[in-house]
Amino acid sequence: MRRIAALGALVALVTALALPAGAATTKSTDFVLSGEARGLEVAIGDQGVTLGFAKSLVDSTPKALGIGAGQCALLGADGDPSSLCAAENTVTTAYPGNGGDGAEVCTAGMPAPLNDILDLRVACGASKTVFRKGVATTTNSGKVASLSAKLPVGVKLVPVDLSTEQVQEVVNTLTDVLAPVLDQTPQVVQDTLQGAQDTAFETVDGLLEVIQSLDATDALKVELGTSTSKVAHSGDMLESVSEAAGAKIGLIGVPTVKTDGSILEPADPLTNGLVIIEVGTARASASVDRNTAKSGAAASPALVTVKVRDITSPTPKYVEVSVAPGQTVTLLEGTPAESTIVAADSETIQEAGKASAVAKAVELHLLKGVNGGVKLALAGASAAADAKITEEVSPATPQKRAPKVLPLTGARDMTLVALVLMVAAAGALAVRRRFNS
Repeated sequence: MRRIAALGALVALVTALALPAGAATTKSTDFVLSGEARGLEVAIGDQGVTLGFAKSLVDSTPKALGIGAGQCALLGADGDPSSLCAAENTVTTAYPGNGGDGAEVCTAGMPAPLNDILDLRVACGASKTVFRKGVATTTNSGKVASLSAKLPVGVKLVPVDLSTEQVQEVVNTLTDVLAPVLDQTPQVVQDTLQGAQDTAFETVDGLLEVIQSLDATDALKVELGTSTSKVAHSGDMLESVSEAAGAKIGLIGVPTVKTDGSILEPADPLTNGLVIIEVGTARASASVDRNTAKSGAAASPALVTVKVRDITSPTPKYVEVSVAPGQTVTLLEGTPAESTIVAADSETIQEAGKASAVAKAVELHLLKGVNGGVKLALAGASAAADAKITEEVSPATPQKRAPKVLPLTGARDMTLVALVLMVAAAGALAVRRRFNS
């Protein structure tokens, strides 16, 4: 029996030497995550600009790209930021490549001819991309300190030298505008307006006189938050998050007026505007698990609050109106300052291995009666994740390719064959002896 066991071990050894190593199956996850955030897009006529832009892209190659820009030409739906964003306030980083340090690069000023109307304080971009623990990540931001627009020289929101009939027409217009906002009957509003004409600033005449002088002050001012887009990871979970941090918009700054009706000082539309619009933060995120390729998405649109100044009050006082996602509201209808607000909505899509989220931008068309007005798109964000598991069959141990053997002119190496034949002969002899005994 011992001889047979030894013989079996020898046969196994020879077989192992003669056969290749067994193959093994391995699994891996291919993924792509992307995100984008835009703080503000402004269009005046056929001219436009995108302010506060951030973009991120990471895949399993591994590869990563990040862009943070303070100011770009109007990107629209398919604009290429690499060619349309201003080099002096745009930072681009990548892996492999320049990872950057996350420092902001800032400039001030608008391109012509928008600089004749819009005053841009500071625009900044920042980006940083790194490779850590087997995954590339990127963090990017774009921001603008403030933006203001002045009325074109000579433009008046109301005509000068109003007749009694014209004043009454304005009273009627203001009555129609303010009645639903103040939640009062039109007759109550009209009586309040007409009854206030014995005082200075609170009279319709006084208000119109102030508005007639608005070419000396800002008609529109925007204060923006920072837009960010990043792809980060925690363990096996990777997530793309984009945020546009909202804005505050002041429309038609109403100056402080002395008792004689003269202007004491210009007003800041953000603190004392006829209309003040506050836009919250928009957020979109998409995630993927590197082990399971399971993905998810979430989005929350920017909430909008509109404050309309109650001109029937002797002191500055505002009535707030909340605009629900997807709702459209028009203010100061029928006047040159007519403005429409379309509140943003959001949507998410989740499929096998795919997820995307979009928080749509808040759209505003302000001052429609002044040379066509100003169109704004505020606080838009998007994120997407795409992943799939792939299977690969690979050798359990690396195999070296056999070198090419030149034709032999002599005898072939029969060592392995001879060894196998010797083992077989020994086995046969052992079996024969066992039966003979």
